[in-house]
Amino acid sequence: VECQHRTKKGRRPRQWPERRQSLRAKDGRRSARERKGRKRLCEETELARRSVMTLSKSQTEQCAALLGETEIFGRVGTQELRSLAQAMQPGRYEHNETVLVRGQPSDRMLVLVEGELKRTRVKHDGVEHVVDYALHPKTYNSMHVVAGDPVYADVKCVSEHCTTFEMHRDVLLRLLNETPGLSSAMIAGLSYHLRHSTRKIATPLLEQHPRELNVPAVTIAAAIESYYRSALNALLNARLTGVRAELFPNMHVQVPIRVLYINGFKGLRSLIERTVQPDEFANPTAVRLAAAVAPGVAMTPVSSILEACNAGHRNPEPLHTRWIRGALPRGLREIIFGIGLNQLSDYFEERLLPVCNNNTVVANAAGSLTAGVISGYLSHVPHNLSTYKLMEPGRSYASLYQMFVDKSVPPIIDNAVQEWSPLLRNFTRAAFATFFPRGVSIRTAQIVGSFMILNGTITFLQRMEEKKIEQAVSGAAAATS
Repeated sequence: VECQHRTKKGRRPRQWPERRQSLRAKDGRRSARERKGRKRLCEETELARRSVMTLSKSQTEQCAALLGETEIFGRVGTQELRSLAQAMQPGRYEHNETVLVRGQPSDRMLVLVEGELKRTRVKHDGVEHVVDYALHPKTYNSMHVVAGDPVYADVKCVSEHCTTFEMHRDVLLRLLNETPGLSSAMIAGLSYHLRHSTRKIATPLLEQHPRELNVPAVTIAAAIESYYRSALNALLNARLTGVRAELFPNMHVQVPIRVLYINGFKGLRSLIERTVQPDEFANPTAVRLAAAVAPGVAMTPVSSILEACNAGHRNPEPLHTRWIRGALPRGLREIIFGIGLNQLSDYFEERLLPVCNNNTVVANAAGSLTAGVISGYLSHVPHNLSTYKLMEPGRSYASLYQMFVDKSVPPIIDNAVQEWSPLLRNFTRAAFATFFPRGVSIRTAQIVGSFMILNGTITFLQRMEEKKIEQAVSGAAAATS
């Protein structure tokens, strides 16, 4: 009726204010009914879609198994896992399709079945970063869906296609309300994985404990390593003195002495571990330091005999006299070698084990390599001084150190400091020779190889023996049963 009373210009005729207010109220009620109807239609459509997109029996079993492997549902019982799986829906995404959008409310969680999903987040610097978690979860958005927090990172399918099982937030909340034990099991699972992911073994350097001593394994490892050490030592002496010598001189003396030397380091460490209790003393740190230093001091005479076997071409003294030359710096070198072989190798192996995916063989090699690099660098200057003293016993340590500096400083450094004051020039040359000594790469390679051969061979042989014992015990148990 109102439309029939328009003016010629198509406009509504003037109405009384009461009439205009009633029309506005009617329009508002009509809009509210329309919005409510649209919302009801969306809910019915969503419910219909959920009723159609249900999992088959095989998919339900697969989903329950996958949920049991996740961190959040790892402690949930079998029946509860099956109830959760029955409430989930299948999902499929194509390559480069966005699965979750950062900042949007968390309305569902996902379990990845097949494919690869990638999390990315643009930080405040405007650069996109890949997001990873220490837990390495198989679920996506599971930590935000209960509270409905905004999605933390964009999730995108980066494989050819991605298949998921999905659960909406309202369904999960309903299951949590209907199953009281479900929430406590979820909390228990998260607590376990939180402890597991944040726990680390970090024994201090001087508190490292040795493995049980296996003398045959140490003997075999030392015999193999003696040839490697002899060859590298001959190369290093040639580098320092300019005179080439045999790679394997007096091996009938070197091999048994090296076996005694390495067994001494390992045996003394085990003996001190059994007999000395540092916590019973007033200063346990000092006792632990003395215990770490003691094997190197005790093995210095044995090492001196080994060094003397490689110096016969320069020092004509008999072996029983030649071995005492350079004993003081050699003792310092042996202390560094002993701590590196025993405590430092175990220290780095312990810390590198998580990095190596708990592969003990790789961690042992990596720990020995790292400890060898540090020990080789720190022991190089004492080794050079002991070698020079062994080669030229008539010269003092001061003149030998000056010879070491002259041979270590390259001409480019000498040209750069030649116009400096004598005091500053001498200090600079001595510092360069000390921090960048000549032959340090050969010495470091020698120590790294020795540590890896010794620790690797000992660990391998010990494991072989442990496996034999385990097989024998399991075989005896099977025979009795």
